[in-house]
Amino acid sequence: MFFMDYFATGKLEPEVAEKVVSGIADACKQNGCALIGGEAAEMPGFYGNGEYDLAGFIVGVVDRDRIITGKDVKPGDVLLGLPSTGLHTNGYSLARKLFSSSARYSPETYVNEIKDKVGTELMKTHKSYWPVVRRMIEAEAVTALAHITGGGITELIMM
Repeated sequence: MFFMDYFATGKLEPEVAEKVVSGIADACKQNGCALIGGEAAEMPGFYGNGEYDLAGFIVGVVDRDRIITGKDVKPGDVLLGLPSTGLHTNGYSLARKLFSSSARYSPETYVNEIKDKVGTELMKTHKSYWPVVRRMIEAEAVTALAHITGGGITELIMM
């Protein structure tokens, strides 16, 4: 239904804020929801020059008789995993750990496992899975859904 954002920075730079909010608005349009507002906060002394923090949340609704509960899952059903485009939400906790005490990576550090520089990986667009998931739901091809983080399918689903 809608998305609200939160943009915090040391000193508001209108051209940066415009690009960020424009990107959020484009993503909302692509996912069929409205950007209805949010908050912009100037916090000098907390954020350095050129730094900003961005957060947000999305609200949706489903008819009670269309809620996917998993009650229809049975042996032989197909388990489908959609590939990630990179770090998402919880993955940034691991990234922070790598930047700090563990590996002391810089944004320019090339990491063989990701086949790219750390900074490039961190700046990848967070993929929206909703267009694909919506089509599967509309085709009544879904009996359960799970948002998998951390250990992935083999560690979290197959327990």
